Amino acid sequence: MIDITLIYPVFFKKQMACQYLLEKQLPKVKVYPFEYYKNKDGIKSQYSLFRLHRIITRKFLKQPYLATPIYKDAYIDFVNEIIKKDRIDIVQNEYFEQLYMVYAIPNTVKKVFIQHEIQYIAKERLFQQREYPSSVRYLATMQRIQEINALNEYDQVITMTDIDKNILMCDGVRAPISASPSFIPLPDNIAYKECERSSICFIGGSGHNPNLNGVTWFLDNVWSLILKENPNFTFKIIGKWDEKIKTEYQKKYRNLFFCGFVDNLAMVISECIMVIPILIGSGIRMKILESVNFYSPFVTTTVGVEGLDFINGKECIIADEPQAFATGVLKIATDKVLQHNLTKAAHEKLMEMYSPEASVQRRLNIYNEMLKR
Repeated sequence: MIDITLIYPVFFKKQMACQYLLEKQLPKVKVYPFEYYKNKDGIKSQYSLFRLHRIITRKFLKQPYLATPIYKDAYIDFVNEIIKKDRIDIVQNEYFEQLYMVYAIPNTVKKVFIQHEIQYIAKERLFQQREYPSSVRYLATMQRIQEINALNEYDQVITMTDIDKNILMCDGVRAPISASPSFIPLPDNIAYKECERSSICFIGGSGHNPNLNGVTWFLDNVWSLILKENPNFTFKIIGKWDEKIKTEYQKKYRNLFFCGFVDNLAMVISECIMVIPILIGSGIRMKILESVNFYSPFVTTTVGVEGLDFINGKECIIADEPQAFATGVLKIATDKVLQHNLTKAAHEKLMEMYSPEASVQRRLNIYNEMLKR
C-alpha cells in the first residue's frame, strides 16, 4: 500500500476555496496547502526580490525569465517538517518551479522529478522565432547548464515522452530517466458526435508562453484563410487569458470567443474541431488527450503532437504551414467520413497507450525500481 502526501502552494486566499474540493476528490491523500499569502516576507527578502525581478522581466522587458527560482524560508521548512513528520520515503517534485527544491530536501529520502517540459529546449525553440539580446541568450545557456545539473541531483527523472528522455540523456543527465506520460481520467457516457457546427476550439491559458505564442501565430496566419472559405466559423478559447490580450485580440480578429474556465469541458468542445498550433516548448500536450477523450478531431503542428504516437492522416492532421493547417481544419469540417475515422482511430490509440490503468502501472513500476536501488 502507498501513502500519498500532497503539498501545494496557495498564493491567494480565495484559492483556499478549492481545498474542500481537493480533499473530496482525493480522500486517501493527505493534503497540505502552503499559504504564501500568510507568510509575507519583507521587501528586502531574497524571495520578494526574486518575484519583483520576474515581474519586471516578463511584464516590462517582454523577455523570458531565465533566473533560478528562489523559495521562501518558511516554504522550505514547511516541506521538510512534513517529510519528517509523515516519514516520507520518496519526494516527487513537478514542474520547473520546483526543480531546484532538490537542494533543500534532506538526503535521507529518494527524490524524483517529473519533467513536464524541458525549459532550455523551450527557450531554444523560442529563440528560433525571433531575435533576443545577447544577454538573454547568455542567460539561457546558463539556465541550460543549471537545469541539467539540478536534474543530476535526483534519484530518478521521469519525462513525458521518449523524445525528451533521449534529449536529456544526450545532453548530460546521468540520473536514471524513464518516460511515463501523464494521463487524464476517461469520462463516462461520452460518444462520438459529428461536428455539425463550423466551430474550432483551443484549450490553454495565456500565462503559458507556448499557448500565447501558438494562438497568436494561428490568428495572424491561419484564421483569415479559414474565414475566407467559411465566414461562419467561430473560434473558442478555453482557459484564463490576460484581459488586455483578450480585448486586443477581439478587436483585431472576427468570430473569436474567450470562454474562460468551464465546468463541463465536454459540453464546450463537443462537436468542435480542436486546434493545437504549438510551435515552442516540449513535453506532451494534455489538450490533445482531452480532445481525443471527447471524440473531438484535431489539427496540430509537429511540435504540438511531439512525443505522442498519433499518426498524420490516420488519427489526426499534422501541418506546420498556415495554408496546410487551414486546409486541414476545412477538410475535417466538410468530410464527415474523415472526421469519424480520425476520431475513432485516435480514441483507440488513447485507450491502448494512454489509459489510466496502463499509465498508473508504468509509474508504479518506476517507483518500485527506484526504492530497490
